[in-house]
Amino acid sequence: MVAKRIAVVILVLFVLAGCSTVSVRDHLVNQERALYRRFPCKVEGEYRIIELFYATNRKAEKESGELYFTSQISNGLTKGILEAKINPNIRISRMVPKQVRRRGDIGVRKVEEYGNKEFIVKLTEAVRNSPGQSLLVLVFGYKDDFELTATKAAYFAYLLDANTPVLFFDWPGDQLGLLRGYKEAHQFATDSGPFLGQLLADIIVKVKPDKLWLGSSSLGCQVVCSAFEEMYKRPEFADNEAEISHVIMAAPDVSKDEFDREFKDEICALSDRFTAYVSSKDRALFMARIIDWEKKLGLQQVKLEKEDQFEEAKDLLYIKSLAPDKIALIDVTPINKAGGGHTYYIESPEFYDDFYMRLFEGFEGKNRRLYLVHEKEGIDYWIMRGGE
Repeated sequence: MVAKRIAVVILVLFVLAGCSTVSVRDHLVNQERALYRRFPCKVEGEYRIIELFYATNRKAEKESGELYFTSQISNGLTKGILEAKINPNIRISRMVPKQVRRRGDIGVRKVEEYGNKEFIVKLTEAVRNSPGQSLLVLVFGYKDDFELTATKAAYFAYLLDANTPVLFFDWPGDQLGLLRGYKEAHQFATDSGPFLGQLLADIIVKVKPDKLWLGSSSLGCQVVCSAFEEMYKRPEFADNEAEISHVIMAAPDVSKDEFDREFKDEICALSDRFTAYVSSKDRALFMARIIDWEKKLGLQQVKLEKEDQFEEAKDLLYIKSLAPDKIALIDVTPINKAGGGHTYYIESPEFYDDFYMRLFEGFEGKNRRLYLVHEKEGIDYWIMRGGE
């Protein structure tokens, strides 16, 4: 009996000694990860009801008492909260919006508009009630009307599955036609930047989230560039203190020269970290490159398996070298199975995994879906691989 008691005491002391070697930092990281495990949503049978904050610079009109948004730009922002209904069994890549809306499978079912003061109050309350007092802002791209943008944002929030409030910024990117429509949308993206810039400034100054993340994709990245250009003109945002935790761009339809010439300074001043996902088989960006004769940041191949790939890759590595501690460039070509090679940012599980880890891990080394390739001049870049 005495021997058993001695053994138990020794075992307890051993366990306690082991606990004393556990890093407090690791414990806090694990605790934070657990807090962000689930995005809150309502369940109605096979459907999910996602609540989102929205802000749009589209012209707003009312018909039969219901608010709807046109494809024209407004002089101000309309803000509020909406509910979007999604069906996880319907893959967004195969979604035909008009058909599924008619059947009632997905779509926006309630849109509430708030004045600026009330909107800030409700957004602040949501941020303060979130586990990390955080906010994720999303900006999508070309051809999406308000309802499709809201639906994409709902799917994104659900699939990312991080317990944080989500606000999507909607701009009039749904212009008709390929050549003329794209050019008009590109101009609207540039013109919409100041609206997003003012929204972000209000969030930083009035809402004051502990963590502010900004995710954008496709031509929505041009909106972000234009927004940062406006914010950078203000002394309080042009200093060395970063106001945004992480800026993430996927398939960025942004001029690589513009990024090098202007955006890099704005990113370094406004954000702690910047990540761009690029691909060599993005046909949408290939078409955009032909239309406006500009090399696109999101259309790259950085693997140096052949000597003739070095010239194309070194431009991208140069961008990385501008701020190696802040800028990360990730080649998603191996996992890019999206239609047209463009919408991997809404379709690929591997992308969501990496996006999530960018928000909560802080550095690339912990993500086993990435493998590191060292360029001979010492600049690192990462290539994403699938789970198989």
